[in-house]
Order: sequence, then C-alpha cells, then structure tokens
Amino acid sequence: MIQDPFDALTRHALDPRTGWSLGIFGAIAEFMRDPGEAAAIETGADVLTVVTARGGLAVRRHPATVLVDYAMPSRHAERRVRARAACLPEGAAARAGRGVVTRIGPDTDALREEDRDALLFDLGLGLASVETCVRTRAPALIAALSAAEGTPAFVAPGLMAAMVEHSPHRVFASALGRIEVFQPIPPPGGVSPDGPHTHVLPKLIAHGRTHGASVPIPEGLVPCLSVHPTPEA
Repeated sequence: MIQDPFDALTRHALDPRTGWSLGIFGAIAEFMRDPGEAAAIETGADVLTVVTARGGLAVRRHPATVLVDYAMPSRHAERRVRARAACLPEGAAARAGRGVVTRIGPDTDALREEDRDALLFDLGLGLASVETCVRTRAPALIAALSAAEGTPAFVAPGLMAAMVEHSPHRVFASALGRIEVFQPIPPPGGVSPDGPHTHVLPKLIAHGRTHGASVPIPEGLVPCLSVHPTPEA
C-alpha cells in the first residue's frame, strides 16, 4: 500500500523526537520540541499545526507532494542520519520570490491567534520556493523595516543590527508548510539557542541552491519541508 505523504508527515509531526527544517541552502528555519514540552497540536484533513512556547510548525497537504528519503553523514564518522524531504515540482513550489524588503501586513496566517495582528515583512532574499519573513509589533523595528522597503535586507543600513536588538519572530513559509521561531536571535558571534532557531548566511544564499549538493533531490523537484526523524522513527 502506498502511504499518503500528508499522513506520513502527520505521523512525524506527532512524534516529539522528530526535527523539522524549512528553507534553502544558506537560509533555514528549524523546529524541534522536547518530549516533555507543552505543545498545542491541531490536526485537520489538510493541515496540521504544532505550537510550543519556543516556536511552531504547520504542515500542509498538497496533491503533488513527493517524499524523498536519504541519509547524510553525521558528526560521528561511523554513523549516517536519516532525513526525508517533502518535495513539489518547481511550478507548484513557487512562492512570491521577492528580492527586496516588503511589508506584507498583518500576519493573518500566524499559527497563534495572538500574533495575527503583528506586522509581517518579507526580507526579500529572492528565494523562489521559500518566503523568509519577520513578524513584529516593535515600533522601532517597524520603522527600520519600513525604511528598508525596496532594498535587499543585507544592504539596508542598520537593519541587521535592529533585527538582533528587537529579535522579531522569524517566519519561513513554503507551499508545504511554515516554521515560526519565537526565540531570540543570537548576537554576532553568539550561539543559536536549543530548540527552534534560524540560520541566514548571505554567502551561502548567493549560490542560489534550493538544497545542498549532497542532498539527492530528483531533477525537477524542490524540497519544501524536511523531516529529521529519530533513528527508530
């Protein structure tokens, strides 16, 4: 029997030991939760959400979803780690692809109702399959983001410093899901906190790759959400 991709992703999402990532080579959001961590879980026919105090995950059904299983080297040379990429054909995976900072407006799709009146800004990284955004109510950061509109985020004067200072929610979205990170952005030279976090590395983004060269995604498909199960999952 062929397993429905959404059902398989739902099974993973219900397992607190499973990690998730969403993004492209050089810009990625990660979601994970501890087995004993409180989580609000909502399941439906076409979408599943998991939200903790540190971040949130949404998984969406799409009829063209293809699951690609692969193994990657780990920090331990004798081991390899399993992963599963939920992929779509390039056309189905396409998002807005904004290349400059853009104010979207209130985040009506936020996973928590309390966040739906906060303002969402696309950072304009120009990613075809992923929208990389921040969400905030902080007046000073809203002013900095508004001043940067029409400019790529990495060249907007003072914007990155304002982001670290105000630590907005990071929101990464694809056609198959969304990851939201509520935890602080570490300062330059700092370490990402345990749990949900993001990495945005301009030098790697400049390669324009949807995924690392060692990830065996078939031609014509784009990874839109990735699962990192425990070995026995």
